[in-house]
Amino acid sequence: MATLDITCLRSLVSVASFGGVRRAAEALHLSQAGVSGHLRRLETELGFPVVTRQGRNIAFTSRGEDVLREAYRLLGEHDDALHRLLGPASGELLVVSTEHATEALLRAVARVLSRDHPDRPVRFRFHRSARVREFVHDHSADVALGIGDLGQGTRHITELPLTWVGPSDRAPDTGALVTFTAPCTVRDHILASEAAAGGAVVRECADLVSLLSAVKSTGGVTALPRLRLSEPGLTALDSLPSLPSVPLTLVTSNRLASRTRDGIIAALVSTA
Repeated sequence: MATLDITCLRSLVSVASFGGVRRAAEALHLSQAGVSGHLRRLETELGFPVVTRQGRNIAFTSRGEDVLREAYRLLGEHDDALHRLLGPASGELLVVSTEHATEALLRAVARVLSRDHPDRPVRFRFHRSARVREFVHDHSADVALGIGDLGQGTRHITELPLTWVGPSDRAPDTGALVTFTAPCTVRDHILASEAAAGGAVVRECADLVSLLSAVKSTGGVTALPRLRLSEPGLTALDSLPSLPSVPLTLVTSNRLASRTRDGIIAALVSTA
């Protein structure tokens, strides 16, 4: 019977979030060979390719996207269970981020934390902003990055312009709308747009991986922050009415020194 190793799944999610094996290895404090080995172990266990090379980049296969979706869910449940049973991991710095954060923004946060706390491991968790707010509310996140109001201590970083996107391999069906499930600020902007007046929601998705897959499979359209326009298989659409921007926001724990907090803010502003 096949099994899914949590360490391998964490490497898989990091590769997706940081945009490659090298950057994932840096964030996890592992060697590139170690992260690559985790991916190969997953593929061996499952019996099918999870990732494929596209030039110097790595892309997920269709079935690999399914694995990635399950990896997000399983890691969340695993980490929540450990937190309930054991409490926060000693010495660990927890960064909880919206799925819309790009690898450049995540690297900016990781660099500051590694600079100021070189001996403390940094763990990233990725959730919808509604779930990020829960981490802020119970004070379990050292750094929380999301869209909109995250609760007490929310700091505005920048405005993220939204851009319509569709599949790059065919003419998009602009009347077929793909959205996140509610609650979601991006979803609200999509449904309030002029484009929604003559269209219909064909798929509602619980996470970013599902959303991207749905756009490719249905041929429909969605909206993403402009920072994410490098997603493979998608192309920006300039023919649809413009959308309002969404605020990228930050909350840092009082456990972090003001130097670290200010460093994170400066790094995010310069990156965004």
